[in-house]
Amino acid sequence: MNIACIGNVTYDFTVIGKGFIKENGKFSYSEKTIKTGGPACNAAFVINKLGNPVDFYGQIGNDEFGDYVYNDLYNDGLGIEHLNISDNVMTPFSFIIINTDKATRTINSVRSPKDLEMPRIENFTYKTNYDYILTDGKYVSESSVLIDANPNAVSIIDAGRVNDGVIKLCEKVDYIICSQEFAEGITGLFLNQRYNNDSFIYQKLKERFPNAKGITITVGKYGFICEKDNVVYNVPTFDPKAPSIDTNAAGDIFHGAFTYALANNYDYYDALEFANVTASLSTTRIGGKDSCPSLEDIKNGLDNDDFSLGRRK
Repeated sequence: MNIACIGNVTYDFTVIGKGFIKENGKFSYSEKTIKTGGPACNAAFVINKLGNPVDFYGQIGNDEFGDYVYNDLYNDGLGIEHLNISDNVMTPFSFIIINTDKATRTINSVRSPKDLEMPRIENFTYKTNYDYILTDGKYVSESSVLIDANPNAVSIIDAGRVNDGVIKLCEKVDYIICSQEFAEGITGLFLNQRYNNDSFIYQKLKERFPNAKGITITVGKYGFICEKDNVVYNVPTFDPKAPSIDTNAAGDIFHGAFTYALANNYDYYDALEFANVTASLSTTRIGGKDSCPSLEDIKNGLDNDDFSLGRRK
């Protein structure tokens, strides 16, 4: 299967420690990582690691961070023919702090003003032979063109934040995997079991995006929300029997694993189960994209998963 991922790529500098910083303080860390990141890029790494070649579409600056990113993508075997190198933008940089006490992360990003205001891939070229396309919504125009140029491809969006461009793409794609922030922003309601809003919010999303074949809401450590046979389920995260220490990139890994599973003949619910197990296992190790488990570990997790909406159970 031919797969394309289009969207954000960053140079990630991550420090790891116990506890979190306080304003006007000084802190020292004994552990750090330098990796390539970004939602669509992390998803592409996952798909490639699990054994399916993938083309990545994005943009980096002609700078030292861009050199690192380019070499990292190349060495990991991603298709980078359509990675644009620009003299007009800087390679996005993220400073990430991991708090292993609470398995939380805080991301501080720096990027060019034009890359914030209206992201565009300056020299956009594309192929027309894709079977699956995943976008993280950063490059709206280019994502739309790529999807239109591949009318038979299954399209998926990682809808993280509410803006006009992401909404436009959600109206176009086959599968929407959105964050809690996106679901609440679109509906103006809050996901809270105390108010029993899950089903109501989900129905509002279906009404807003009637062309989507499937909508999933990811809710972090609480798993994800989906629908089967007109019943809305909140599926908990898979229990990996090991402590969660780093949630960075777990959502990106979920999207990449879901796309990989669809491309390898899993049905929708089995693909969600596959993604849930993969993302949950990733939180037990440090390393962003490198925390993606092996295919063998994922299959062992599937054998011990209680998820029951798919055809496996």
